[in-house]
Amino acid sequence: MDRAYRLSVAIFFLIFYVIEIFHFTCAVAGEPPIGIFLSSKIRPYLQALHGLESEISFDYQVFDLSENLELAKHYVKSRRFQTCLAIGPEAISLLYQYGNAIPNKMAIMALDLEKFIGDHKVCGIDLRIPIEFQMKVLRQKFGQHRKVAILFNKEENGRLIQKAKEAAKNNGLSLIELQVDSPAQIMGKLDPVFKEIDIILFIPDSVVISEKIVTHITKTALIKGVAVCGFNRFFYESGALLSFIIDYEEVGRQAAHLLEKLVKEHLCIFTPPKVHLLWNQHAFKILVKTRPDKWKDIAIPEVDKE
Repeated sequence: MDRAYRLSVAIFFLIFYVIEIFHFTCAVAGEPPIGIFLSSKIRPYLQALHGLESEISFDYQVFDLSENLELAKHYVKSRRFQTCLAIGPEAISLLYQYGNAIPNKMAIMALDLEKFIGDHKVCGIDLRIPIEFQMKVLRQKFGQHRKVAILFNKEENGRLIQKAKEAAKNNGLSLIELQVDSPAQIMGKLDPVFKEIDIILFIPDSVVISEKIVTHITKTALIKGVAVCGFNRFFYESGALLSFIIDYEEVGRQAAHLLEKLVKEHLCIFTPPKVHLLWNQHAFKILVKTRPDKWKDIAIPEVDKE
């Protein structure tokens, strides 16, 4: 009786153990092959995620750092995923700091990706709109010999300004460098050059970019017949003649195609985002009225559109 009982118990635990091993194996085999790490639920990141999900052809699992950072860190450190995508600076830093065991890594939705990933190879989409592209657009739309002013702080954008100088020269434009160390210096640098410049080109810069500063500069520039060019829809709403617009859902769709190349062809691609041009017809009318000598012969789309 005892022997039969012990045998039945042993058989029971053996069967239980086999079943558990089977479940574990299936769970591992069924894990999504791609891990997606989201910095937070702010709108641009969610838009990029939505675009990604609309095009991605692989199974995936999303981890939100703002909901459970430790869980996200656990999965980054594990060998669960062969391929991971990080959305936003916090997720990018996490992935490249702790994801040494992950062979395929990609990053999107951050400016200057190199700052976040150190010596690793850069795969993904950088939100920095190439200054060469912007200068080319200014030449094509407004003609050569235009004087383009850029406000910047040297510590953050000194290297970019060197690229901007070369890009302006290559496109027959003149770059007016306006270095500032604090917002209080901005108008002091701008006021003396308003009469000689044609365009103010805004770039992402922590000293220069605030809604209050952008609005004030744009309105002042319009009154003086100087066009403003910015890099998001807020500039358009503030009165910028031209805004370089990044569609974050489109960034997500781009990322889905890059992921496919990374997984299937082992191609690591680093590219800027696709950009749409948004024109402000109302701002153009003001410029033509204020300085017809500068703007009456310029043609822009008759309807504001991207």
